[in-house]
Amino acid sequence: MLLEKYVILWYYNFIEEVTEMDEKNLAGETYTRPWGNYKVEENNENFQMKILTVNPGGILSLQKHLLREEHWVCICGSGEAQVGDETVYICKGSYIFIPKQAMHRLHNTASEPLMIAEIQLGDAFEENDIIRFDDIYGR
Repeated sequence: MLLEKYVILWYYNFIEEVTEMDEKNLAGETYTRPWGNYKVEENNENFQMKILTVNPGGILSLQKHLLREEHWVCICGSGEAQVGDETVYICKGSYIFIPKQAMHRLHNTASEPLMIAEIQLGDAFEENDIIRFDDIYGR
């Protein structure tokens, strides 16, 4: 519950900053993926935070992580988040918790980019802690 409050407070502070920034400031160093891109905002021994930008129609692989849980807050846009067998509609302000080892994916079903603040907590934050089950991009 404390983490959820922290994420929500961070989200509202971030939104205020984003509205004052140029799009170039958000781009920074990005890591391109078939579904869009992500930028690592913070990475330390306690947590990692990314901003995911999912292109219209983009869909992340159905995946799980053995070493970390994830917390998603929708910054802007809309789409669907699948966690386990449940799929929910998300839009600006939505919060989604993904426990360790839970299968999950994100899908931008809208015509505008979907931006997600992703906070990872766990034992490790490497990109190789991804077990993919279904990936439309063949990875």
